[in-house]
Amino acid sequence: MARHISAMGVLRSSGISHGKPPSVLYVSDMEANETAAHIALLAPVPLDILESALETGTPAGQIAFGTRDWSLFDKLDKSRAGMPVDAYIYASHPGGSFEGKATWHARYVRLEPERHKAKPYRPTLAAQTDNWEGEVYWIVERLRRMETNERISVTDFIAFGHAKPYGKSFPPHRPLLVEHPL
Repeated sequence: MARHISAMGVLRSSGISHGKPPSVLYVSDMEANETAAHIALLAPVPLDILESALETGTPAGQIAFGTRDWSLFDKLDKSRAGMPVDAYIYASHPGGSFEGKATWHARYVRLEPERHKAKPYRPTLAAQTDNWEGEVYWIVERLRRMETNERISVTDFIAFGHAKPYGKSFPPHRPLLVEHPL
């Protein structure tokens, strides 16, 4: 399998990973921060929760978003070899509308199954409306709005373990594992 380093600092093996954790794949940015290069997360979060997260002071700048999809995060944690994972977030709007692009970015660092441990990391608005029933919390760091030229259309993402992009716009209603887009 051939390997190459792109201008973005991405060491990649040619071919699809098919869900097997790599031993050397990583993405590094200019600050030498590494994330898993074979897998990423595409997830919906309500716009008002994202905006609240930017204004909420949390320990170490980490934010906890809730989900009931614990099995997806279990699979993610088994596939990421302990590395942070790039999370591409699209802002969902009332009534299910969305602009068809991932417009926010963060780094997924861990899953927190216990609500009392997740509470200090919850965005203020989310904490006010939490019902805590059956939720687990995916913890991210470095949440930011993506620059216009960084935004990625949902149609360009490839489901993890597959070879072709989704190809049609759809609003994911839950987090999805995807091949890393870089």
